[in-house]
Amino acid sequence: MICLFRHALITFQMLTLSLAAGAVFAQTEAYPSRPVKLIVPFAPGGSADMLARVLAEGLSKGLGQQVQVENKPGATGVIGTTEVARAKPDGHTLLLGFDGTLTIAPFIQKNVAFNPSKDFAPISKLTDVAFVVVVNPSIPAKNMKELVAYSKANPGKLSYASPGVGSTAHMLGEQLRLEGGLDWVHVPYGGSGSGKFIIDVIGGSTPAAVISIAVAAPFVRDGKVTGVGVPSAQPNAALPAVPTFAQAGLGQFNVASWFALLAPAGTPVAVVSKLNTEVAKVLATDAFKTRMAAAGMDVTPSSPAELGALISADSKKWAKVAERIPKAD
Repeated sequence: MICLFRHALITFQMLTLSLAAGAVFAQTEAYPSRPVKLIVPFAPGGSADMLARVLAEGLSKGLGQQVQVENKPGATGVIGTTEVARAKPDGHTLLLGFDGTLTIAPFIQKNVAFNPSKDFAPISKLTDVAFVVVVNPSIPAKNMKELVAYSKANPGKLSYASPGVGSTAHMLGEQLRLEGGLDWVHVPYGGSGSGKFIIDVIGGSTPAAVISIAVAAPFVRDGKVTGVGVPSAQPNAALPAVPTFAQAGLGQFNVASWFALLAPAGTPVAVVSKLNTEVAKVLATDAFKTRMAAAGMDVTPSSPAELGALISADSKKWAKVAERIPKAD
């Protein structure tokens, strides 16, 4: 009798597991069952918007449903990001995530209503935007060690530009001040764009900048500004003669801004896996790589776990830096 009961119990458990697996499979097969919203937490026309629209075009073909880009700008991306954090976790609302919003804003801005490590299901990293530190040619520095020496010899006289408070460039500049020994003052350009402050560095009104390589490279090559260092493990192919921070003896800094695709926390694993697979297909195409290269972005796909680990690591890193920076209003 006991044997019969055990047999019946095992049979029931196997049937339950089979039904559950079948339900997950059916759910994945049915996904997406309607158009998918891709929230871009920035205004139309910028690099984030361009990236989202190229990605959406490729995903629409792979998923068999239209992926519709919706711009929800405000508060350095926090408004649109918060909307996705609160959305139904069924894979039909996705986020074009930005490192500045996900891993810096919670520690710089007041009243950020999401937790980057708990409120999202990572899908895949998409692209990196590499940085370079540049100075006006009048500054006698060819690498980061020489720039540090110059700043110490001229305390309070060196300033650097970035797109604004809480940008990745700003945080890198503050990390250099706190850990690298640079004595310089931040000059935020309030989102007016790298094109504005590179002109000011060329003119000398702002002596230095932390800026994207895509913007700076032509001016470095022409000698209008001096590239003194890249915060990466290896020299950047666009500026191979510019040494890394480590090569100049400043220690290992490995900082890039990045974009990624995320969903609300609780999105089924099977849906996340399907999206990761389809994203990888889009990112592998020559057309996508060409468009991103033209915008100064490196294509850097990842697994969901790798993206989750990156968000966690960057959050911890920038939280430590942000402790020394006043909160924004």
